[in-house]
Amino acid sequence: MYERGEGCKVDKELSNAWYKVSSRGYYYQLRHQTTRSLDKEQEKLYKSLKRSDDVLTQNTIRQFTQSLYSLKPHAATYFLFASYRYGALYPDTNGHPAKEVETEFQISLKFNYGANLLGFGEIYSIGYTQKSFWQLYASSAYFRETNYNPEAFVTFPLHNMASIDYLKAFRLSFEHQSNGRGGVEERSWNYLSSSFYFQYKAIFTELKLWHRLPDATDYNPDLLEYLGHGHIQFMLPYKQHLAKLLLRSSFHGKSAVEVNYSHPVFGRDDLFFYFKAFSGYGESLIDYNHKVHKIGLGFSISR
Repeated sequence: MYERGEGCKVDKELSNAWYKVSSRGYYYQLRHQTTRSLDKEQEKLYKSLKRSDDVLTQNTIRQFTQSLYSLKPHAATYFLFASYRYGALYPDTNGHPAKEVETEFQISLKFNYGANLLGFGEIYSIGYTQKSFWQLYASSAYFRETNYNPEAFVTFPLHNMASIDYLKAFRLSFEHQSNGRGGVEERSWNYLSSSFYFQYKAIFTELKLWHRLPDATDYNPDLLEYLGHGHIQFMLPYKQHLAKLLLRSSFHGKSAVEVNYSHPVFGRDDLFFYFKAFSGYGESLIDYNHKVHKIGLGFSISR
């Protein structure tokens, strides 16, 4: 617009400045997306299909042939091909003996369905996280434990509040977590949580607090004696490295420390080497009251 004087005066300097912004940011980001060639081929395939004369029918064809969706990464999505527990053995599950080495993976997605309904720039979302512990190296290769964590939350940005420059966002969530089992092995709870997000230079911090809601049937009444009422997490990006440190304490002598590290591999922006170390209580629901020490290596597709 500045180059051609469309709706404004011709200004070559501003025109050049905005072209530079585009080349450094948006175009650079698209040019380095590993899915760029895949999207092009998908578009070619769609254009080769016979079109419908009905606009609504054609739109439906476009949606299901191009697999259009608006899911985004939530927590890290990773696969640890080797996760080693040291210092203690896993208990047998339904007569199946467990190995010290297993695979662990987590899938975490969110869908942002609304924004700015109250005029604060807030974002409304639903999320789902599933973490599974797979005894891949055991004779029967069974799933030792799976934890399910659906949630609904709203995030308020606080970037306009100059008086608290370090506080960037605030989130309110309703969450459910369970392992999907019944009887004596059932572990589940409902809770409200609030998260505060800070930034100081290159250090990002999340302070998350939760309050357990009463359950009709309480299968694990002492859960918070091991999980506590919140955690604090520090995230440090440096060049292409990203390190995370999570600390949790129940103030009943039960605590946990988790360290994560990731780095891009093969020059990609969507595949990372992933290292995870955990020590303490609450690594999984089935073992929430057992102290666990683990290290794992694998890959992640989101950070």
